[in-house]
Amino acid sequence: MADKETILALLNEFANPEKMASFFVNNATSEFLFIRPSGNPIDAEGFKQMISGDVVQEKAEITQIHRLEFLSEKIVMCIFTLSSKFTYKGTPNDDLPTVTSIFKKVNNVWKIHWMQRSTGNSDISLWD
Repeated sequence: MADKETILALLNEFANPEKMASFFVNNATSEFLFIRPSGNPIDAEGFKQMISGDVVQEKAEITQIHRLEFLSEKIVMCIFTLSSKFTYKGTPNDDLPTVTSIFKKVNNVWKIHWMQRSTGNSDISLWD
């Protein structure tokens, strides 16, 4: 599988509600951080605990990829919009965040190195 297709497959696996909780534990670098809309970072294991505990994921899909840039042979930046329907601590959410992600090739395997999620009210028309 070519590098671009591998990155897209990883993103689609992340967007799978059944795999989202454990996605980073299985596919992230050891230095990985996820920056939540609050600005607070969380590591892969913390994300898994948060998603497995307080969040009930109903639907998630990548609505649009805005940028997919190979910055080097081992670093890729991807910015996308994620449609996400979930309940957090009993409160329903129907979000459309913009997500920035950085992938790093480690021992010839693509891993997610960084992800930052905006609030859930992105206006994707601004990307046109």
